[in-house]
Amino acid sequence: MTATAPNPAAEATPMAHTPDNRPDAPAEATAAEPAASGTQSRRWATLGDNPLQTVLAAAVVALLVFSLTSNRSRIDRLEDRIVALEAKMDRRFAEQDAKIDEINLKLTALIAALNKTDEVDAALEGRLLDSEPGGAPG
Repeated sequence: MTATAPNPAAEATPMAHTPDNRPDAPAEATAAEPAASGTQSRRWATLGDNPLQTVLAAAVVALLVFSLTSNRSRIDRLEDRIVALEAKMDRRFAEQDAKIDEINLKLTALIAALNKTDEVDAALEGRLLDSEPGGAPG
C-alpha cells in the first residue's frame, strides 16, 4: 500500500464562496445562543403555519392540566374526609370506653351491695359455688 503525499498546490487554491441559503437569524439571537434557537424558531413558525395542529396541541395540554389538577383536588378532598372520619371514630370509641367504665363501676357496686363477691369471682374463674351456705341442695 502506498501513501500519497499531500499536494501543497491543491491546498493553496481558494475555495469558491457559496452563498448561505438559510434565512437570517432573528434579531433576538445572539452569538451566545447556539444554532438550536434557529431550530426552535422554525418549530414555532411551523406551528403557526398549521393552526389545526396548534389547536389540537393546546387542547391536549389543557386536558392534561385539567386532569392533573382535578385528580389532586379529589385526593385532597378524600384525605380531608378520611381525617374527619378518623376523628369521628376516635370520639365514638372514647364514648364507648366511658360507657363500659360506667357499667363496670355499677356492676362492681351491685356485686358489693349484694355481698356476692365470692360467687362472681368463682364464676369468672369458670367454677360455681353453692348458693346456699351450710349444705348441699336437697
